[in-house]
Amino acid sequence: MSLLSRRALVLLVLALPAWAWALDFGFKPPSDPDDVAAVDVMRDLAQRIVPVYQEAETDAFLANMTALQIVSGAYRAAADSNRTLRGRQQGKPFDDLAERAILDGIYARARAFESTERLTFAKAYARAFQELVSPLDNARAAAVIARLQTPPAAFREPVRQAFERWRAKGSIPQADAVALVRAWLAYHSRRSFAALLPELVAAEHSRRYITETDVRIPVRAGVVIHANVVRPGGAKSPLPTLLRFTLDPAEDDAQRSAVKGYVGVTAYVRGRTPDGRGAVRPFVRDGEDAAAVIDWIARQPWSDGRVGMLGDGYSGYAAWAAARRKPAALKAIATMAPMAPGIDFPMAGQIYRNAMVRWAQEHASGGALRADAGADQDARWQALDARWYRVDGPYWDVDRVLLGKRSKLIRTWLTHPSHDRYWRKFLPSAKQFAQIDIPVLGIAGYYGAEAGALYFHQEHRRNRPQADTTLLIGPYDADSIRLGTAAQLRGYTLDPVARVDLPELRYQWLDHVFKGAKKPSLLQDRVNYQVMGADEWRHGPTLDAPDRNRLRLYLDTRERDGSHRLSPSPSEGDGSVQLSVDLADRRDARIPWPDALRGKQLPARNSISFVSDPLPRDTEIEGSLRGEFDITPSRQDVDLSVSLYEQTANGEYQLLFEPYDFRASYAGHRVYRRLLRAGERQSLAFTAERVTARKLAAGSRIVLLVGLNKRPDRQINYGSGKDVNSETLADAKRPVRVRWHVRSHVEIQTSGP
Repeated sequence: MSLLSRRALVLLVLALPAWAWALDFGFKPPSDPDDVAAVDVMRDLAQRIVPVYQEAETDAFLANMTALQIVSGAYRAAADSNRTLRGRQQGKPFDDLAERAILDGIYARARAFESTERLTFAKAYARAFQELVSPLDNARAAAVIARLQTPPAAFREPVRQAFERWRAKGSIPQADAVALVRAWLAYHSRRSFAALLPELVAAEHSRRYITETDVRIPVRAGVVIHANVVRPGGAKSPLPTLLRFTLDPAEDDAQRSAVKGYVGVTAYVRGRTPDGRGAVRPFVRDGEDAAAVIDWIARQPWSDGRVGMLGDGYSGYAAWAAARRKPAALKAIATMAPMAPGIDFPMAGQIYRNAMVRWAQEHASGGALRADAGADQDARWQALDARWYRVDGPYWDVDRVLLGKRSKLIRTWLTHPSHDRYWRKFLPSAKQFAQIDIPVLGIAGYYGAEAGALYFHQEHRRNRPQADTTLLIGPYDADSIRLGTAAQLRGYTLDPVARVDLPELRYQWLDHVFKGAKKPSLLQDRVNYQVMGADEWRHGPTLDAPDRNRLRLYLDTRERDGSHRLSPSPSEGDGSVQLSVDLADRRDARIPWPDALRGKQLPARNSISFVSDPLPRDTEIEGSLRGEFDITPSRQDVDLSVSLYEQTANGEYQLLFEPYDFRASYAGHRVYRRLLRAGERQSLAFTAERVTARKLAAGSRIVLLVGLNKRPDRQINYGSGKDVNSETLADAKRPVRVRWHVRSHVEIQTSGP
């Protein structure tokens, strides 16, 4: 089920009775929700429920009765029930029930107007919409409109599943019947009014807000930045401004900022227009241009002289790029999973990702952004990765293979494989970090959305210990941070406390900074992290602390019970375990790499697993994984992969953080490459640029997976010692071998509640 469908199902069960009814109703649903017979079938079901429906709680009764009456065709009665419900909501919090009362009220009134006044449905719906939405304040109107704009397809799946469930049984219990009626109403009504919404919403917005599109902001001689500006209408005094500096029109949230009582400004990087056209040079001028836009904002009559920046991914980077220039009007930045050039993009662990080519094509080229960037495009790029994987050529040619042409931008990035001056010039220097004295909020996730946020947070703290900087991190990835957390993430069921509306939390924090509102309770300390499995948040000055206990586990080279062990002390003797990978073997090109966070199988391709004994008690681990490998490599370099799992008592595996891949020659320092000594035993210390926090249950085991990188979607290091971009399959020669000796170990911080 899709994320939208899951959300829709949660909303549809709102206000259902807490007790089960004994009544069953004969029910023979059609084969499909779009079958023309479905309308009559659902009308008949609702008509049979209405006379016998009871519910002790008045608001729940009225909400469900409204839905039953609408679907039964008793529109005037439905409008009356809804009017009573809305009257009872006056003075109460504007919660889901209050929102649903407005949604159902609009539709009930529209159908009543249509039947009694002989209006077309379009005119009837427009009248009902204006009557119920216009009296709401901006925030409530925005909430209702957002719910109305949920596409019909999001509500179709719950209806289809219910039809499938009850078709064979021939009857349906009353509780499930009412839930199905509500689901059907949500789907069927949206098919009626979805096409009418754009014009109605545009008219409502024009009444509430002052919108200026494609504003030209001169930042220096001959350079203009394009922007959209949205202001709350009727503001009696200048307001603070929230700025997003981006290259992606999909991130235009100026309207949402205006709903929150700010002036919203979405400005586009140099060369980009609001329609997504225009080639850009990523990272190059963003800081100075964003600072110039901030200075321009401060001079406008609608500005109170204070600007906050928000950003996700690339626009998160732009907020830091502006902050290091210290424009006087910039008073706060709030970022989610910000991109850090040279740290987590276009490489991570100093290993280039093919995703940089797709990103450059979709976000930096001169053409308009594609509207079909979904599953089909994902499959297309995966096929291109597989094609690249089978090509016997240097990584210098990755752009030619994936794009069919050379890319100056990609080749420029490939010229700088270390974190050299090219990358460092885009990031705040130590001195600039020390001078950033404004409040900062960073939001990150354990699953591939943390490296940039951790870098900015840690460097800010390191260079300005007294910095007012706050980090929130939990079981999220980049999409769930930006789009909203669902009950499940890639097969893992989130703890209830982790299901936080993170974009909304960011606005609450900004209200604290700019409007004196109470600070969100979730942001109690400098670091706030969700402990998976404990259903709790923890708060402290730091996630990794030197005075905390650390659990050290050694890679036991002896094989027991068919697997290698993780032991609290090194094994005796001088044993070792070897992994051999043939980097020239490309028969696995089409075998997908699993991304599930929880499953029955350990994804151990090109890896060795080490398993601990069962934990004698519940154990909380938190922070980053560190280690020191006592290894003998067969080549001068190797790309290693490290993953950590909990193996539960029932045999399932829970990934604790996104696998960490890193180039061994850069493990000690991302700026300077130090080749390994092929054939010699040596020590390799590393710290994973990942963090996690989880309560491991008694009886669970800790599983460490160590392997060699050999993936179609990233650069492959053949270990010759040359520039990895220049290596080819000819450099593979024999399989790469790495031998781990008895002193190899990893460690992670542990703590209790």
